[in-house]
Amino acid sequence: MSDADVDRVRVLHVDDDPEIVDLAATFLRREDDRLDVTSAETAAEALDSVRAGDVHCLVSDYHLPDMDCAEFVTAVHDIDPELPCILFTGRDRARIDADIESAISGYLQKGSGTERYATLASEILAAVDQGSRVDTDGGSEPSARPELADLDLGGQGAVLANALDTVQDGFFVLDRDRTVVYWNESIPGVTGYDDADLDGMDPTAFFAPGDRDRITDAIDEAFETGRATVEAAVQRRDGGEVPVEFRSARLTDDAGATVGVAGVARDISDRIAYERELERQNERLEELIGAVSHDLRNPLNVIAGRLQLAREMDDGEEHFEAVERSTNRMETLIDDLVILARKGKPVDETESLALASLVETVWSDCGTDAASIHVDTDRRLLADRDRLRRLLEQVLDNAVTHAGPDVTVTVADVADGFYIADDGPGIPEDDRDRLLEYGETTDHEASGLGLALARRVAEAHGWSLRIADSTDDGTRVEITGMGGG
Repeated sequence: MSDADVDRVRVLHVDDDPEIVDLAATFLRREDDRLDVTSAETAAEALDSVRAGDVHCLVSDYHLPDMDCAEFVTAVHDIDPELPCILFTGRDRARIDADIESAISGYLQKGSGTERYATLASEILAAVDQGSRVDTDGGSEPSARPELADLDLGGQGAVLANALDTVQDGFFVLDRDRTVVYWNESIPGVTGYDDADLDGMDPTAFFAPGDRDRITDAIDEAFETGRATVEAAVQRRDGGEVPVEFRSARLTDDAGATVGVAGVARDISDRIAYERELERQNERLEELIGAVSHDLRNPLNVIAGRLQLAREMDDGEEHFEAVERSTNRMETLIDDLVILARKGKPVDETESLALASLVETVWSDCGTDAASIHVDTDRRLLADRDRLRRLLEQVLDNAVTHAGPDVTVTVADVADGFYIADDGPGIPEDDRDRLLEYGETTDHEASGLGLALARRVAEAHGWSLRIADSTDDGTRVEITGMGGG
């Protein structure tokens, strides 16, 4: 950014929806009147603007009508290697291609309101500010910034140091010899090293041994190309590890000579946890899709075949009865799917519940006159009442259905949970894990989601559910992971 344009930040916003660009331009200007937004609806149009050299920051959607986003960002940096690029998109970060992560300066997901534009404005200004320190084509120095001149904080260097100390991400600077010469207060807080330890420290010593070569490569890349991004684990002084995204950028002097590299380490623990949970959910969804596609095709085939046969007969009553059974089965499956979608989500709010009282309430609805239940527990547990009731309904109903109408059911404690056991024929050991999967059942009329639903409800509470042997040779379902009680 030139001295003449220090108060004007030219932003190129690439999005094929002109209404989004118009809104962004309006709200970004409200956030900071230095932001001057122009638009492009295609990658080709945007590249022409970048070639014209009148852009300080690029903001782009992930989906472009004429070019893959990663190819687009690469083309932008072929023209201007130092131009900050920020993704502003509705796509989840976990679904962004890995090869684009190292090329962008920031990511922000579009929201349903206008509050995201304040964050976007901050991202743009931060990216341009960082770029002006790395790119030495006449960028303003801190001492030339009039807005800092009136602050009495011990000089402009102290102002910048104080500002960097407010940043939660770890920030440090390496000199030409790749030695740590500056760090903000987050570095000691994250690593556990004090200032004396950090002075002159090898930067790779911050990281886990298995990641140090990658950090060395990233620093070398920053010295050679201007910037680099890599994920690694910071190793604390006490041996603990913190996953971070490490970004580095080259620093140059007024003559354009390289004087060092600035590095930022951002904690990505929450993002990794989110990605792992998303992966687990996707795996479960794949299982569910497979089970549902199978279980819906069967009754649909029955309906189609029976209707054809009924058309060919004078009296097709038996076929219509089969059609009714199949439609009932499909209705049961759909009902269970709706419940599964609602009950399988992680539990946010719980209350203290008396297990025995809830079991007896559920049993009064699903038990038979010939069946009996013995409840031997005084456990209280923290749970979502509605979901726990659904778990008990599934397991108790399963016992009555498969162990016979005169079954005896026992509910009692184990060390960190409880169990529900029956005196029926039991389940072969080889079939137990299978019956906890979606669509698996020994009852042709059932949806196959009952025990799978019970398992998901348990997992939503942070518990585990497994099938074991009952002392009466029947089936025993154990729900554990609650701690002592």
